[in-house]
Amino acid sequence: MAGLEVLFASAAPVITCAQDALVCFLHWEVVTHGYYGLGAGDQPGPNDKKSELLPAEWNNNKDLYVLRYESKDGSRKLLVKAVTVENSVIINVLEHGSQQVSDLTLNLNDYIDSEHLLDFHRVYKKSEELRSRLVSGIITPIHEHWVKASESPHQEFPPATAREVDPLRIHPHHPHTSRQPPWHVDTGTVRGSTWQSKVSSVPAFWPEDQKRSPRELEGINEIDHRNGRVQKATP
Repeated sequence: MAGLEVLFASAAPVITCAQDALVCFLHWEVVTHGYYGLGAGDQPGPNDKKSELLPAEWNNNKDLYVLRYESKDGSRKLLVKAVTVENSVIINVLEHGSQQVSDLTLNLNDYIDSEHLLDFHRVYKKSEELRSRLVSGIITPIHEHWVKASESPHQEFPPATAREVDPLRIHPHHPHTSRQPPWHVDTGTVRGSTWQSKVSSVPAFWPEDQKRSPRELEGINEIDHRNGRVQKATP
């Protein structure tokens, strides 16, 4: 954790409570991920300057800490707020460009030893766990959202493609032009070389039989496929 001890030593004269120590750790984590501190408060001030140290008056309000940061390449700006609620600190981070917000709640007793606030080697408990929670809870979500927003240009479909994928598009109706045959064959089964048909009162089985009356077709239930003629069923 290079740099944290130096930062703590510079801030130690004004650290008076557990949340001071936690915000100091938070500031160091933000700085190690490529940011400079600009100043305290919501709005820019005349004394703002890029620095890895905590700005003046950073802990004047023990219930609400407000710090502003800018990435070293100048592409991103963060507004960090830490609110004290009983024995917890709620951290809220806003990235100005994307308006992405991330939040994290930490229990002070889990990570800060209030009995040794001025001893760097004893004030922080479970430092690796604290760092992991800060990274996964606020640093990584902000970074990933910013990268996604900057690397995903808006895609437009060409007119033809847009019409093809339009779910509301009504396809043109093509009416059937072929005439249906004036006859039909009832379902049946094939036996040998003949079709065993269920006889019903239909106009005819084949075109040449259309002139036959229903009475003449009674008892016809066999079609000879070899010569295309309708024959009487064999008893």
